[in-house]
Amino acid sequence: MKICIVSAFEDTLQKDTGPSVRIYNLAKSLATLGNGVEMVLPKFKETCENIDGVTVHFLKGFFPKKLLEQISKLFGILRPTSFFSYDPLFIYKACKIIQASDVVQFEQQSAGAILVPVIAKILRKPIVVDCHNVFQPLKIRETNFVRKIIEISIEKMVYRFANMILTVSEKERLILLSYAIGKVQIEVVPNGVDTRIFSKPVNAMKLREYYGLINKRAVVFVGNMQYAPNKEAVHLIATKIAPEVEKTIKGAKFLIVGRIDGPKHTNLDYFGVVENVVPLLAASDVAIAPLLNGAGTRLKILEYFSCGLPVVSTTVGVEGLEVRNCTHVMIEDDMAVFASKLIQLLNDSKLSKQLGQSARQLAIEKYDWTKIASHLNEILQRMQN
Repeated sequence: MKICIVSAFEDTLQKDTGPSVRIYNLAKSLATLGNGVEMVLPKFKETCENIDGVTVHFLKGFFPKKLLEQISKLFGILRPTSFFSYDPLFIYKACKIIQASDVVQFEQQSAGAILVPVIAKILRKPIVVDCHNVFQPLKIRETNFVRKIIEISIEKMVYRFANMILTVSEKERLILLSYAIGKVQIEVVPNGVDTRIFSKPVNAMKLREYYGLINKRAVVFVGNMQYAPNKEAVHLIATKIAPEVEKTIKGAKFLIVGRIDGPKHTNLDYFGVVENVVPLLAASDVAIAPLLNGAGTRLKILEYFSCGLPVVSTTVGVEGLEVRNCTHVMIEDDMAVFASKLIQLLNDSKLSKQLGQSARQLAIEKYDWTKIASHLNEILQRMQN
């Protein structure tokens, strides 16, 4: 089967955000299963390369870079190349590649824009829309009002032309049904983790020494701070959680991993974007996710789980995941109690070990990318019959 995957983001293959990790792993796994997988991404410099068995086409459009940068600033959009979805030259080039495909999968609804109706009506190809976040603009308070209206309208339009919609959780599927988007088949294809890569190495103590964490208690949070809910979470860590933990546990260190620095605090260390987050997770004692807003499911939680880390999270942080409180994770929404549960795990090695082991087992059984990709492959095969 020939599959073409279209994304609106040129940094899709950098694997440093939740969406990019999902897209990369699904594309690579589908290729491993014997499919011919091509990917279309927007970029101001055109290239074509093979990455892990996937042919990746970086295409540019007609509109000049400076113009798109100005429009991006006006609407508060980080990536100017997102507008290539509306560029006639980009659409023409993408359609030439898509024409040879059996199925076209759009990663995130915004990638569809004008392309989806063109493919549906002119090329007549089966269309799958992979929703990383269903109606995300409604859930993020900081979203510009005009942008919110535009994005929701585009999202609803894309759904009308889709043959199949994928959501990351049952909750997201029910949200779509509540908006009367039920004529299209909706399947749950959850986020996942590579449980072989995300595992605690035997040299964890050497890693603790490397990061200067000997005789310290390390708490890790991973998140792209360009995403408002992650930025809010780091603010809570710096102003509420870290100060409370510091009162009881001297030498506690909070390791913040991801794009852009956040608020300063004496026991917060910012690592920025790292090529491989596993060593930092392996060197940590507990992972946290104090998220109060957001949508979809969080890959960071699954990566924590896979590394056998005990986790303290808010309800939003583990939303959409099949977890049990106090079995796979500690769930708490009150920040004062959140800090106390974190302290409990830092002080109780037996409880921490039990929680971490249960979490890793869950990741292996339900959230390994190979199993998830096999399920997606079956869905795509059914579309051919």
